[in-house]
Amino acid sequence: MQFGIVRRLLTLLLLACVSTSVNASSKHICFLSEVTPPFYWIDDSGQTKGASVDLAKAIAPLLPFSTSLEHMPWARAYQETLTKPDMVLLTLLKTPKREPQFEWLGTISHVNASLIRLKSREDLVVSDIDQAKAFRVGTIRGYGSATYLAQQGFEENKNLVLVSEPHHLWKLLFHGRIDFVVSAIDTGSYEIEAAGFNPNDVSSALTIAPLSAELHVATGMKTGESEANAIKHAIATLKENGEYQRIMQKWGLQPVGSAPFASTH
Repeated sequence: MQFGIVRRLLTLLLLACVSTSVNASSKHICFLSEVTPPFYWIDDSGQTKGASVDLAKAIAPLLPFSTSLEHMPWARAYQETLTKPDMVLLTLLKTPKREPQFEWLGTISHVNASLIRLKSREDLVVSDIDQAKAFRVGTIRGYGSATYLAQQGFEENKNLVLVSEPHHLWKLLFHGRIDFVVSAIDTGSYEIEAAGFNPNDVSSALTIAPLSAELHVATGMKTGESEANAIKHAIATLKENGEYQRIMQKWGLQPVGSAPFASTH
């Protein structure tokens, strides 16, 4: 009787040691986001909030490895994900240039980009992107919009203003330092409010169709196939069980259709 109890205790102890050893040597993935509401921001009490925060928390229990969530300026987060393994951007705009550079793990949202101006600036009327070259247009350094504007002939320190954080962008607009901001009007309202301004004071002046695209969870090509597949499968699971839709709707974002799971590479 006592021998049986001791035997079971030894077995449990051995299993615990094996489990600890496995966990200690397991892979770790770092989810990255910039501070941009409604996807990620820090409230007055220092707590992180947003769709990306909830999404990272929902994905974590479905993965066979540990995860963490960090925020950093967009250009740095982009470069870290592009050049290092096991870094995952929670929201990355999919563009033709970026498509071969990343593993696309799941569609999160759809962005309709436009030139946004103050409603009080009724003199700012443009019918195409070329006409906007006569004005000062701002966006985030490293964004697809920055690349697009440069390709259209905009020049930094002339008619193109690049900053590292969204709140800097809106301050420039509301203080009259720039004429337009390239952003999505629906998500931009969160950024404007977070920067201390009234979202009702801006309007869309011109929709930029080439910048209206899908936001994805994505990782660089140096991340292992098994890790990429695990995250892809976890996102597909959240879409199947409705948790993804619940998270998007909680933050006023329109859920996109789920795609069937497919192996990477």
